[in-house]
Amino acid sequence: MRTWLKWLLKIVVTGLALYLTFRKIDWQHSSHLLLSANAWWLLLALLGYNVSQFISARRLQYFYEALSIPLSYLLNLRLYYKGMFYNLFLPGGIGGDGYKVHYLYRHYHKPVKKLATATLLDRLNGLVVLGFLIVLPASMGLVPAAALPFASWIPLAIYLAGTALYVFIIYFFLRIYFPVIHKATLMAVFVQGAQLLSVICIMQALHLGGPLIPFLLLFLASSIAAVIPFTIGGMGARELVFMSGATLLGVSGEQAVAVSLLFFLLTAVSSLCGAVVKVK
Repeated sequence: MRTWLKWLLKIVVTGLALYLTFRKIDWQHSSHLLLSANAWWLLLALLGYNVSQFISARRLQYFYEALSIPLSYLLNLRLYYKGMFYNLFLPGGIGGDGYKVHYLYRHYHKPVKKLATATLLDRLNGLVVLGFLIVLPASMGLVPAAALPFASWIPLAIYLAGTALYVFIIYFFLRIYFPVIHKATLMAVFVQGAQLLSVICIMQALHLGGPLIPFLLLFLASSIAAVIPFTIGGMGARELVFMSGATLLGVSGEQAVAVSLLFFLLTAVSSLCGAVVKVK
């Protein structure tokens, strides 16, 4: 598919997702929430998000180290932010992951297939931790019954089966990466912890009271949706998940969408750093 067509498709899907979201909420209420946000709490949220990216860059570096790539952390971090910028702002088929693979191939002469596999496993590792953080509250009865039209043990059973398959494939077919899986998984836990703290700061900025768990679960679910590259930087996909899940979890749709939009804004501001970062 041509580059311009891919970009056009992303714009259309993003616009459709935002339309489906905003037609169901009181936009005046949401805009009031956004305009009344506390700047200091937003600054803390921005800091928390970037801490998560510093950790995420280290997680990815573990997979590159499995390929014996002598990449320093600072260079890897610059490369990571450059990839964030490409993923969010630039049209085209290369994307942030493609840019990193291309750079490492040129400078370290490792097979493209292995580099692409390392990058994919990094993303899958993050999804494994995301899945755990979502199904754990469900299995402990912390999710309203209306949000689970099936027994609470079913999501946990599916998750465990999927995780076992993930480990099985790495151990028997991609064993070169197996020694770093436990370290990468620990980093993924810290990544999600920092991002959840960022969301809590956003909630404080919006003066939102009430229970935290529904908002945090919505954020985790939206993070999975944002990984699928059908929209621009996950925008639209996150908001649609927040809006759709808000009713099930008993929270305000306007508040949920406001949290989602502010998180996307923090992501965009952070990703802009990649525009000025130099990668030699």
